[in-house]
Amino acid sequence: MEWVVTSQLHQYLSANDPLPRFQSAYPKYHSTETAMQRVWSDILVAADDRQVTLLGLLDYSAAFDCVDHSMLLERLQSAFGLTDLVHDWVQSFLTDRMQQIAYNGQLSSVESVLFGAPQGSVLGPLLYVLYTAELAVVVDR
Repeated sequence: MEWVVTSQLHQYLSANDPLPRFQSAYPKYHSTETAMQRVWSDILVAADDRQVTLLGLLDYSAAFDCVDHSMLLERLQSAFGLTDLVHDWVQSFLTDRMQQIAYNGQLSSVESVLFGAPQGSVLGPLLYVLYTAELAVVVDR
């Protein structure tokens, strides 16, 4: 089911183009390689124009764990127009998740997952990209 939802969501996003223009994770024919080529090209153009280049890098370690489900659902609705059945399905996908950690042969207790994009899922990375899409607007300013 996740594959179907991810595929349809990807088609919707491609057709309606609501992703930030420099998002390299999901547009067709884009990748980390094309992102690096864009950065390198911008640096060379700036150097040719005798401009200084400043590159800011952000560490997104554990960023998937910080996704607030209610904020994600609100953004899916307001920024991407995902309502009704799609919105309800994503809400169902995110809620009532449980996790348990195995370490050194021992299992932790089972705990509810209140935050985070599901890691290891097909849909999790796309939900994370949609959750953070607003960052591009802030950076552009």
